[in-house]
Amino acid sequence: MIPSNAVSTVARRLPVLLVTAVTYFAGSSLALHLTRFDGGIAIVWIAGAILFSALCASPRRRWSQLVLACIPAAIMASFLFGMRGPVSLALPLICVGEAYAAAWWLKRAYPRFGRFQSVPEVAWFIFIGGVAVPMLTALLAAACAVAGRGIPFWDGWRDWYAGHALGLVAFAPPLLLTLRGQTYRWIGSARRSRQFEAIGLLTLTVIGSLAAFGQNTVPLVVLPLLPMIAATLRFGRFGAVASILILIVVGLSCSLAGSGPTTLLKGSMSLKLQVLQVYFASVVLVLLPLAAELRARRRLVERLRAAEALHRLVLDRTSDIIMRLGPDGTLRYVSPSIEHAWGYRPEELTGKVLFRLISPDDLPAVLEARQSALLNPDATMIAEYRAIRNDGTTLWMETHMRATIDESGKVTGTVSIVREVTGRRQLIEDLTRQSLTDSLTGLHNRRSFDATLEALLSSSVTEGPLGCVALFDLDHFKTINDRFGHAAGDEVLVHFGDLLRQSVRESDLVARIGGEEFGAVLGGIELATAQRICERIRVRLEQSSVDTSGAPIRTTVSVGLCLLSSGQSRADALKAADAALYQAKRDGRNRSSVAA
Repeated sequence: MIPSNAVSTVARRLPVLLVTAVTYFAGSSLALHLTRFDGGIAIVWIAGAILFSALCASPRRRWSQLVLACIPAAIMASFLFGMRGPVSLALPLICVGEAYAAAWWLKRAYPRFGRFQSVPEVAWFIFIGGVAVPMLTALLAAACAVAGRGIPFWDGWRDWYAGHALGLVAFAPPLLLTLRGQTYRWIGSARRSRQFEAIGLLTLTVIGSLAAFGQNTVPLVVLPLLPMIAATLRFGRFGAVASILILIVVGLSCSLAGSGPTTLLKGSMSLKLQVLQVYFASVVLVLLPLAAELRARRRLVERLRAAEALHRLVLDRTSDIIMRLGPDGTLRYVSPSIEHAWGYRPEELTGKVLFRLISPDDLPAVLEARQSALLNPDATMIAEYRAIRNDGTTLWMETHMRATIDESGKVTGTVSIVREVTGRRQLIEDLTRQSLTDSLTGLHNRRSFDATLEALLSSSVTEGPLGCVALFDLDHFKTINDRFGHAAGDEVLVHFGDLLRQSVRESDLVARIGGEEFGAVLGGIELATAQRICERIRVRLEQSSVDTSGAPIRTTVSVGLCLLSSGQSRADALKAADAALYQAKRDGRNRSSVAA
């Protein structure tokens, strides 16, 4: 028992199946009746394009129904207008199988086939529908023609292949696009002005086709191509399909009526119709790839415009600065965010060399990074520099730059994303300074003192003394803390730190090493000069006092001094200075001592 839902489904599809079968029967009958000369094979075959288009425009699950609907129509047309005998059954089955095989193969090779939107899609259609499948079915048909009418095998093969291949290539695209609704969608979505423009160009195509095929005097087959190409360029697939349909209807009707340029040929009517189909197929092979390429290019342009709009939106709203420089450093593009950061409008900088806005101290590093980017297009280079704003102030910037290349792989410049890092840079400098500074006195700390002494000992001084290192220790500092408190002791440390800073050169480094111990790195001076400096510091402290709550506090300092020499290690230098310091304390404090 057949399910009721299956019956209702077939009932709903019955009009479509009936229309397809009737159309297939009409196409087969016309081709057999009008283009089958001397009882041979039909020279023009439209029915294959009809079934092929119906299959490609329908889901796979409906293919069997379409094929079963067309088989009786094909057999009926063959019995009425085709060859007699057993071949009248075989040839219709070959025709239906040919359309099915072409549709099946194309859908396997190109699943989205049917839109004719790209050149590869058109190429697959031409290869499968216009070459491979008709060549194979022509072998079977030629064998049937030999058996049924005694036609020479290769003559039958030639007529079948020419009629079916050219018929499929010429008639299938306009039929398929019409069945898929592409034509109606274009008409419904086009503006009134474009509709009038399309009517004008298609009217010119009708006039050109009539001028070419409505007379037998002058061969004007090129005349209709001019408005057809114009329609294709202006309206894409719709223009191509509509103009091809006009040309085929006018050209085929006039040629069958005994008019047109094919009548100027010497030969049989079958030869003339084959030449006409070659002409139709040639026009299809020109216009369809052109329409597909135009469609692909328009889609590419639409994507580029959308990407450009998004690109512009991102650039306008981002705080980062986007720059594109030519190979010579000329600024070709800069995003609007540069005005907020640097104070320049983009048009003020475009076309100029940007390097003049970089601090001269940082310019070599930026140029080196850019040169590395130009030489290594696959790498991203990073550089930090100070940029000079419009008001003369400077900002720290970080740039990530990468080379740009053209389609041939040639480097055309660089593109950079630039971000202000002044805050980060200040934070790093503050942290670095804090890591090298004593929080109480503001002097350098032990870490900075050791690094400076190490650097001085490892430097290569060719002339003059290397310098000296001095260690200072406040005398009886524990007594001050115990008697006056730690706050008073801190004031004494700050006081001595200020005195120490004021008593040396700006190039010298003074540091609080720990507790009440201080140090000084005196570079490039002789031992006698260093002794005078240390003695001046000792005397100044001795003669000064620190007032805390009305009670003046006096203290003294002991000093150990060491002359530095090349090749000496930091540990040895400090050990010698420390030994001299303890010698000064053993000798009674408030005095300086020089390492032996």
